[in-house]
Amino acid sequence: MGTYYFIKSKLGNVIDIQAASTTTGAPLDAFPQKTTGTDNQLWEFVADPAGSGYYFIKSKLDGSVIDIKGASTAAGTALDAYTQKTSGTGNQLWEFVPDPAGSGYSFIVSKLNGCVIDVQGASTTPGTLLDAYPLKASNYGNQLWTVVGGAFPSAVAATPAPSGGLGSDYNYLLDSACKSLTGVSVTINVFTDIVGSDGFGFQLNAYSAKSDFDAAQQYLIYLDPHSSPAQLYCMVDNWTAANKQIVNHIVALATLPSQKLPAGYRLKISLQNDSSGNITGASYAAFDNTGKSLGSQTITLLSVSGVTSADLAPIVAFQVDFVDYLNGGTTTLSSGAGSITYAASNKMTALSSVPSCVDWNYITVEKANSSYGVLPSNANATLTQSFQAAAAAVEALTPKPGTVLHVTKRLQP
Repeated sequence: MGTYYFIKSKLGNVIDIQAASTTTGAPLDAFPQKTTGTDNQLWEFVADPAGSGYYFIKSKLDGSVIDIKGASTAAGTALDAYTQKTSGTGNQLWEFVPDPAGSGYSFIVSKLNGCVIDVQGASTTPGTLLDAYPLKASNYGNQLWTVVGGAFPSAVAATPAPSGGLGSDYNYLLDSACKSLTGVSVTINVFTDIVGSDGFGFQLNAYSAKSDFDAAQQYLIYLDPHSSPAQLYCMVDNWTAANKQIVNHIVALATLPSQKLPAGYRLKISLQNDSSGNITGASYAAFDNTGKSLGSQTITLLSVSGVTSADLAPIVAFQVDFVDYLNGGTTTLSSGAGSITYAASNKMTALSSVPSCVDWNYITVEKANSSYGVLPSNANATLTQSFQAAAAAVEALTPKPGTVLHVTKRLQP
């Protein structure tokens, strides 16, 4: 038998199996630490026997483990106490990431999708349920935990923020040790209505390897503030390292009820590859808050006028930026929050800077008062990151040494 501990929230309560139930799938909540009858609040850390480096968190009460209900990757999925599985264990495995702000507390991060154990609504009410939620960009006290009388095993550091911080046109770069990335997709889930003074866009900004002709590959979904009715567009905007535009192709994706992207909506960008790993195109999709499709488009690069097979290239890194819609503008976000889920065939690592293998170290010139949550430093094929509108005003971009800025004006639809 192992050593058992209380796992205490920075808000004050501990992880608890509700009502000390031994029913499979019993909900987990945050409850005041008890002095007697504590088995439903005591946990041990059991290393994954498969050697993943992650841990099961096992209850003293009945041997059940902390589990993301139904192995769902949806943000806000409830946590329960469930029988430890022998396969398909990603929703029961956890790692421990110390707070980069130095609070002494840690995030408990899921292997399934990078979400963390979260006290719903940051409530201090006894019995508040726990869920799996993206690590927030700020005000994340309800996602921080400590071990009473002990310590989390084998902590994994958070990746340091890029030199420009985690916001606007600076986000982590995701790579796979400079190997060609395939099967890349990005899913944006909206939790709070997104409203911007000059529209807004999500840019999947990808980097080709050295000597590849197509150095900068940009795949966008954006809300055009000048459209009436309000319109989402999708776009491919690819460039050579010599700042020559190869592709500038825009297609209407979906019509919105107003000049905002409502809570519950979802956007997705999926890159397509040929057998050599070259990016051959991108599929785009938009869904409303009921899951109904609002529109989908596929842009195949070789179908765009002037593009030849010589213009195709793999990518070795990418980042997602939540910024203004087009033309080097800056938008002020009055609201907006959600998550970005990254997936690929490769295991990806979050980097603070562009890897040396890229052909062109470029930065998009669109900006916004957006901010992004931290990511752990280990590799995974699926990662989830939060985003939100930051309270601070957007500062003018100061180019960093050695950085080439993408300044050519894009064409409006």
